[in-house]
Amino acid sequence: MSQERGRRKLMLRLPDIRHLLASMTNEALAEMFESYDLAVDALERFRNKSPGEERLISEYEQLCHEIEQEVIVYCKNR
Repeated sequence: MSQERGRRKLMLRLPDIRHLLASMTNEALAEMFESYDLAVDALERFRNKSPGEERLISEYEQLCHEIEQEVIVYCKNR
C-alpha cells in the first residue's frame, strides 16, 4: 500500500521523528505518506530515465523536501 511505503520512506529519511511516524495514524498523515511515496517514486524515475531534465528533477526534490517539512511540523504539533 502506498501509504505504508510512504511512512517507511519517511521513517528512514526522518529518524528524529521515527517514533512519532510509527505510532501516529490519521487521515491527514496518511495522505501525506501517500503523496510522499508517489513523489519519491517519480523523482527516482526522473533521475534514472531523464537525467538531463534538471528542472523536473529539481522540482520533485523540492516537493519531497516540502512534504518532509510538512510532516515534521504536523508530528511535532500533535
